[in-house]
Amino acid sequence: MTQKEKASKVRKVMREFKAGTLKSSGGQKVKSRQQAIAIALSEAGMSKGDKTDAYWDSYVVTIMGEEEDPEDPEEVNGPKD
Repeated sequence: MTQKEKASKVRKVMREFKAGTLKSSGGQKVKSRQQAIAIALSEAGMSKGDKTDAYWDSYVVTIMGEEEDPEDPEEVNGPKD
């Protein structure tokens, strides 16, 4: 599986998690982001290895093309007059 295919698989699984349709092997809905990342990596054939949870969180954010907590618009653009 190429890197592009792996990234696509991670994106697909994380979309399922956000939609609330991702289920664990036991058939229960996945509620934890960390568990969703673990499932995504497993399905994509990637191993967590010696990388930290923070690394994988940022990897998923990069793959999904989103920011977890967008900044307050006033902080970015300055206060509105």
